[in-house]
This record gives sequence, structure tokens and C-alpha cells, in this order.
Amino acid sequence: MKKVKQLKLTAIYCLAIFSAVSCSKSEQLKDEKLSSFMLGGIYFIHGYGGVSDVESMMSNANYTTNEQLASGYKEIFEFPFERTDAAGAKRMLKSAWDITNKESLLESLEELKTRDYTYKSWDYARVANNVCMGYASEYLTKEESLEILSETLVMAKEKYADWDTYFSDFDKGRVEWNSNDPEKESFETLAKTITKGEKSIYNILPLNPQE
Repeated sequence: MKKVKQLKLTAIYCLAIFSAVSCSKSEQLKDEKLSSFMLGGIYFIHGYGGVSDVESMMSNANYTTNEQLASGYKEIFEFPFERTDAAGAKRMLKSAWDITNKESLLESLEELKTRDYTYKSWDYARVANNVCMGYASEYLTKEESLEILSETLVMAKEKYADWDTYFSDFDKGRVEWNSNDPEKESFETLAKTITKGEKSIYNILPLNPQE
């Protein structure tokens, strides 16, 4: 079993319903696959208990260098929902999105990617989360999932200069979706802190790395 994933995701079905310390150019890494999953990383980190809990997971695994931290985040971000409970994933997609098969999932994802909306990162994050749920439900293959995520990452890079702006818009979109959501405060806090600190994957892998 993977080193970090031994610490179980506490809210696997978290569906869409400190001063910043920037890495220098030489410290920045590039991993387009991981970056595509990072579009929905706020859901995954929330599911693991928040920024502090994830940082503790990395520390307990003795991940300290940027390369090690990136490896650790790949373990918890890339396809975080297991196919061992495909039935549960299907139930959640139906309950939250009325998605009952591959066709309805693809239609929903396309709508999120292409609809005209001010706070697009709210849509992009849900694409990433639902792609992972779609993979867990066995509606999508791994190859199909990676293709959709790659396309979505390109769109996010074109619209947003950095992760801070991305998550600021995410929070605005989530509040507009439901200003009375009981998890509003926790997501608002997470949106403001997810990119902070030297060990944040969002500093190690900028949305648009410096050339």
C-alpha cells in the first residue's frame, strides 16, 4: 500500500454540492498530470481533514524535499477514490448530480467545462472531483479520465494566472451556489490557506510556471 494512502481519506465522498512563500524558479517543478488533479485538490484536502492534517501526513511519511512532497501529493490526489466501492460512488453521483451512467456523466462534465460562468474554477474543480468519482464508479477509464483532466487544465491555465486567483474564484462560486451551506466557512478558510507555505503543493507546482 502506498506510504501516504495508509492514512485513509476521511470523507471520500466530498462532492461539489502565514504569508505565502513562493518557490524560486529553480525550485519549481513541472508535472502536468498531477497539476490536472490539483484542479480539484481542495476537495481532496478537505476530505483528508484540511491543510494541517495533510501536512502532518507528509511529515509522518518523512517527505521533506519538493520532489518527495510532489510524490506524496500524487499518492493522495491522483485517483483518490478507490474502485473497490464502485456502487457507493455511483450512488453519490446519482444523489448529487442525477448521473446514472457514462453518458450522463460526460454530458455533465462537458456542461461544467463549457458553460458561460464568471467563477469558472468552481466548475473546473468539480470537473476534477467528478472525473475521479466517475473513474471510481467505473463509468470512465483511466485514459478517459486523464484526457478530460488534461483538457480542463489547459482551460484553467488560460483563464487564471495563479492558484491564488483560481481558489479565490472557486470560493466565490461555491458561495454563490449556496451561501447557507454548512461547510461554507471550512471551504472559505481552505480556499485562503491551500496555497500558503513552502510545503504547499500549490507553491511547488505553480499553475503557470515561470519560463
